[in-house]
Amino acid sequence: MKISQLIEGYRAFHQGRYIQDKPLYDKLVSQGQNPEVMMVSCCDSRVDPVMITQAAPGSLFSVRNVANLMPPYNPDGEHHGTSAALEFAVKHLKVKHIIVMGHALCGGVKALRQGNIDKSDDMKFIHPWMNIARASRDKILAENPDASEDILQRKLEEEVIRLSLQNMRSFSYVKSLEDQGALTLHGWYFELSSGRILALNTQSDTFEALE
Repeated sequence: MKISQLIEGYRAFHQGRYIQDKPLYDKLVSQGQNPEVMMVSCCDSRVDPVMITQAAPGSLFSVRNVANLMPPYNPDGEHHGTSAALEFAVKHLKVKHIIVMGHALCGGVKALRQGNIDKSDDMKFIHPWMNIARASRDKILAENPDASEDILQRKLEEEVIRLSLQNMRSFSYVKSLEDQGALTLHGWYFELSSGRILALNTQSDTFEALE
């Protein structure tokens, strides 16, 4: 897509959808945002959480990063964008649901699975970021020694979702609110080929059709 197409899209939005939703935008200006849901998803250009869920403005607090990873709690004073977003969503916005949405054909997961990140000397930021899921990669490869690349890819994409949920619970306030029933965590998986969302069933630990 050319930048000119983005500008034309903006003009169409400003002259159409924005005018239609002006009362909603006025309310969001005067009263601020009050979303009940936070979503952590991948920055992959094919996976837009707002488009997929048809979320209205102000209804979804969205954080996107490489491979929809949630790092574990680590207050070391460094830059932690996703952790900061989680803190803001839970402590300030007081969201009631947090969704980690992974997806098929994730490039970050593929590079991790194939070891391409390990072989590159110029990955100053992606290498340590994807290292968050290194143990997950080792687990999947060890448990599925004869699996095809496609199966390994799918299993690791799903495992990264489980890992992110696990890491989220390492934040004491998240775990506390979840135990109280005031916050619910969800794992979703988006299939590009079918457009379906599969949700993690915590009882069976498997992903099932959201419908």
